[in-house]
Amino acid sequence: MAMTMEISRGMIIKFNNEPHIIIEKEFYSPGKGGSFNKTRLKSIKTGKIIANVFKSEEKVEEIEVNTMTVQFVYIDGENAVFMDPNTYEQMNVALSMIEGGIDFLHTEAKYIAKIYEGEVIFLQLPPKITLLVTETPDAVKGDTTSGAYKDATLETGAVVKVPLFIKAGQKIIVNTEDRAYFSKE
Repeated sequence: MAMTMEISRGMIIKFNNEPHIIIEKEFYSPGKGGSFNKTRLKSIKTGKIIANVFKSEEKVEEIEVNTMTVQFVYIDGENAVFMDPNTYEQMNVALSMIEGGIDFLHTEAKYIAKIYEGEVIFLQLPPKITLLVTETPDAVKGDTTSGAYKDATLETGAVVKVPLFIKAGQKIIVNTEDRAYFSKE
């Protein structure tokens, strides 16, 4: 059993007698009353997403899952294929399970897969990923009215805002959580 103050995104818990994964968590500590966590939980069996508030004194039952580092190989229809770099065993992950991360699937990056009863139930993206800029407009001298950022298309098809000095052919580091430019490689 874990206290609700110890829960985190990606944790698998038993909720209403079914396994759920915590996909979002926000901690609140109001001036009056006790602190609490607002969460969004995804049912592993049905895929249904529900919102729930856990009070600070509640306990939750954490479910044991296997965690392994995997490498992206390719997309096959509605699945992404990942490989265990130690055994070369391949596993399919439904693209719908990779929330907001399809734009950050790259063969050189490592991902964390959580496996429950033989199936990948959650895929964690790396916090930052290095990608090649394939297309971006040239900066016009004196053009800083838009906050000195422009759109750049990356090798995976993702479009992110980058500073004006970034050019096509350069590699940049992107924060996968907020899809923001972090730095030039």
